[in-house]
Amino acid sequence: MRHEPTHRVLSVLRALATDGPPLPLAEIARLTGASRSTLHAVLAEMDAQGWAEKTGGGWRAGPELREVGAALAAEVDLVRAARQPLEALADATGIAAVVFEVRDGMAEVVDSVGAGMRTASREAMPVGHVVPVRAPFARELAARLPLGEQRQWLADSAGLTAAARDRLEVVLPQIARRGWSIERLTPARRELLRMADSLETSGIGALVRDRVSELFVELSEIDVTDAELDAAADLAVASVAAPILRADGRAVGSVAVAPGRRMTGRAVARAVEAVTECADAVSARFASRPPTARTAALPAHLVHPAHAASRP
Repeated sequence: MRHEPTHRVLSVLRALATDGPPLPLAEIARLTGASRSTLHAVLAEMDAQGWAEKTGGGWRAGPELREVGAALAAEVDLVRAARQPLEALADATGIAAVVFEVRDGMAEVVDSVGAGMRTASREAMPVGHVVPVRAPFARELAARLPLGEQRQWLADSAGLTAAARDRLEVVLPQIARRGWSIERLTPARRELLRMADSLETSGIGALVRDRVSELFVELSEIDVTDAELDAAADLAVASVAAPILRADGRAVGSVAVAPGRRMTGRAVARAVEAVTECADAVSARFASRPPTARTAALPAHLVHPAHAASRP
């Protein structure tokens, strides 16, 4: 059963939320079906609370209503924003692709696209798969943080070895400059990935997940420096990721492909280009701004020939 007082207020909000000049009281009465005496009381209270505003020509949306409307207009669902670029990424690379969203200190897979039959890449990580946003994980996200928050990101990971901390001190500034990160794959880590996938499908507790994270660190060669990414290099790559950015430059998530195989430096460079282009497209959609054309920051000898002429 309809609650009439609530219905009247919602009708007035709907009338004021439309574009155009201020509405005379008679027009609001026509649009809402409410009497003038009722509207006087409703609008007076809305005016006092900032939801409506009286002008010489009538009534219009107040600052509170305009602020809510602007926030909703700027907010784009990350899954919708990422779906088309993610499909294009998987098609262009032949590698399973996923989009992560940062939620409560975890990066959670919110959409994934498989690679079909064209590649030997790992299957796409399932929706709901989570990665802790703490060192050394989610480096492409941490690299966008202010220095103080980066220090906290490091401090929150008590299981880091001294060697891992030293390595992060080297690679994190490079990740921030180039805009992407690589998860490398060792034989032992490959087995751990399989075990982790099995544990996740069966439902694991936080304690087990934390221990698995520590083992990942112990078995990992953290990222890759610019000097290590050579055209002739043969790298075992678990994933390549680039951040999705809000309009203010903060990362809200990331796009990643998961090759799960050995790749030459040239093949890695092509994957990096495709991932960063996808992340730029998703960022533009998410932030409701025109996309920016850029080439991934790669060592000069690895720049894709088609883009070499446009590099600064």
